Amino acid sequence: MLKKTNKKSSKVLVYCLTMVGFIVVSSFIGNTNIVLAQELSEDDKKAAMIQYTLKYRFGQDLKVGDWVKYNEITEEGAKTIELKVTKQEKGGVWIVEESLGMKIHLLVDLKSMKVLECFGFDKEGEKREVTPLSDKEVALIIENGKKEMEQQGVYSQIISWKKDEKTEKVDVPAGSFACVYIKPEYPEQHKKQIENYVKIMKEHGKSDAEIDAEISKNEPRLYFNKDVPRLLPVQIAIGWIPWIDVFKEVKGGLVESRGMSPLRLTAYSGQKK
Repeated sequence: MLKKTNKKSSKVLVYCLTMVGFIVVSSFIGNTNIVLAQELSEDDKKAAMIQYTLKYRFGQDLKVGDWVKYNEITEEGAKTIELKVTKQEKGGVWIVEESLGMKIHLLVDLKSMKVLECFGFDKEGEKREVTPLSDKEVALIIENGKKEMEQQGVYSQIISWKKDEKTEKVDVPAGSFACVYIKPEYPEQHKKQIENYVKIMKEHGKSDAEIDAEISKNEPRLYFNKDVPRLLPVQIAIGWIPWIDVFKEVKGGLVESRGMSPLRLTAYSGQKK
């Protein structure tokens, strides 16, 4: 009976947290497609997302030769995402991101965190030029996207994200890392669900350490380590736009994303052989 009760409670927690992540990511990506639809093209909207998230995705200390590789965990299996700094030009560096058969080339001034040039190739190999937008245009698109999210009730799922005071050991294909991490803060309804779960686990003899481990395994979290280059995949930045300022509180690159946009680091430059 104990085993069944614990298993059921765990499934409820996983379901609740997974749905939170799905709603947030899907809502923002979906809503950005309708913001200022009559005034801006889809490429303009993509450019706004890229420009707005730039300072959160990339480290100012990046250099030619830095790279990271991730496995994106999907229902169809693991798919590779790779970002690398390829060369210097015009006072910036070229950063290339490959994901799901597409490739994005960004010439970035790392001091100002401005996009100097941008182009990409779609799944059919067709080249697409992207013209950087003005700061005013970017701000307008992001502001409208956030308003749409608020109207859709996304903020009722997760209030904010915060950096935890603890560190956690994380094992991924690229190795074992002592990570700082950010985790969500929930509204009262979701807090009560987690509190009820903790209460049930305690009633069945689970220790605080065991409960923390179970929550850690199932709760959406982003883990970072200072030894990994700061080259965050664009999907991570887009999914966290409503709370992206919290990224400033953590140093280094992404080691693992759990719950929302699940990714695991498989290799990176500077990795010990």
